[in-house]
Amino acid sequence: MPSTPMPQVELPVADGAYHQFWRTPLWRWWRPVAALLVGALIFVGITILASSLAIGIDVATGRRTVEEVRNASQGNVTATPALFLINNLSLAALIPVGMLLGRWFFRQPGGWLSSITGRLRWGWLGRCFAVLLPLWVVYIGAETWLQARSPEGLGLAVNRDTWLLVVGILLTTPFQAAGEEYGFRGVITRALASFFGHRWVGLAAGAVVSSVLFMLSHFADDPWLNLFYFCFGLIACAMTLRTGGLEASIAMHVVNNVLSEATMPFSDISGIFDRQVGAGDPTVLIGILVPLIGWALVEWQARCHQIVRTAAPGLERQRQLEQQLATWQQQMIAWQRHQQH
Repeated sequence: MPSTPMPQVELPVADGAYHQFWRTPLWRWWRPVAALLVGALIFVGITILASSLAIGIDVATGRRTVEEVRNASQGNVTATPALFLINNLSLAALIPVGMLLGRWFFRQPGGWLSSITGRLRWGWLGRCFAVLLPLWVVYIGAETWLQARSPEGLGLAVNRDTWLLVVGILLTTPFQAAGEEYGFRGVITRALASFFGHRWVGLAAGAVVSSVLFMLSHFADDPWLNLFYFCFGLIACAMTLRTGGLEASIAMHVVNNVLSEATMPFSDISGIFDRQVGAGDPTVLIGILVPLIGWALVEWQARCHQIVRTAAPGLERQRQLEQQLATWQQQMIAWQRHQQH
């Protein structure tokens, strides 16, 4: 009787948290390395194509000149509606890219990148929005009110890009925010955490490195802004760990980004990518406190609704394979005895 190799289980066989879901019997050191490298190459390619498209649109419509494009290549980026919206779409592409990486290198269907249940939990996502939205409305509302009362004011007015940006922000920013969660809290955190068998060591490695990369991806020179981005990333990682999925961090990121851009359609957006030294100040600490409060609210809701935080979806499959292997071994022994007689 010919030997029949048993397939390896692609899902965790031991009770694990979200960041441990690529640490499976199928894991080999090259898998997360390849996932990160291929993911980075794909995203760089998407970014180059998206930037070229935005530049082409701006030049064709007279929004920018060739000279301005050359200045932008030297780091003096002037934001335009096309550049802003296409940048959003390129970040949104991290959602399907992340799911494909999970399937290609870890044989897990795309839904397993969303949560430990193998799908995006829409009901839970809605609850997270319900508790986080009022908090950010108060925070952004108070911040906007204080800015309006300052000597400089807000200088808001309807302009030629207002309706394009209103519609564009509502349609693309939620996906941009979700894309960053799938990319940083999903792919990067899981890939790095998979190198460590210990739950907390893996979490620390994945959360810290992914948060540093999240900070660096904003290309900010201002230390206060970098502090905010790093802490935001850590809090998002904590939410993901404590709720078993990306829903809570997606809700926080979407609410933060959409409301922060509420006045953008009525103002000059050319400097929105300006993150030079001086762009931030100590009030950023308030911006860190708000996500911490949001985390507490999410934790409260997770306890109230008994949200699943750990799972071992591959355990039953592992038992089936072991049973099949035992049956095959018994058949092998019986076949060998038959050959002897």
